[in-house]
Amino acid sequence: MSTNLTFKKATEEDIEFLLWLRKETMIEHLINSGMDVSEENLLNRIIHQFENARIILLEDQKIGLLKVTEDKNKIEILQIQISPNHQNKGIGRKIIQSILKNALANKIPVKLSVLKTNKAQTLYKNLGFEIYDEDEFSYFMKTV
Repeated sequence: MSTNLTFKKATEEDIEFLLWLRKETMIEHLINSGMDVSEENLLNRIIHQFENARIILLEDQKIGLLKVTEDKNKIEILQIQISPNHQNKGIGRKIIQSILKNALANKIPVKLSVLKTNKAQTLYKNLGFEIYDEDEFSYFMKTV
């Protein structure tokens, strides 16, 4: 697999791609969780913290989304989505490992939430995340 991954700040021109990506990667999990999958709800999630959204590029092709916030106490992965035809190739793992390395250097935890129906939680556990809380739909995980 080529590892020429780069990132660019998401702009309004990316919203159509991000809506497609959210549908491709999340609809199944949202439906299985009994959550609202209206286009309005999907768009609301896309524009939430949009200033922190970065498009993941592989060889200059849009393949995903990374939305992260960081302060002196923690890094939070708000969203990471990789298009289905690029999943299971280690891309998400590589991106998260890079975030973890940064957090370790700064001695701060990384937090995220994952839908209980999303198999990505296995990846997160393998990378050292532990569940510290949950609600009806999601597990809240962090590094320790």
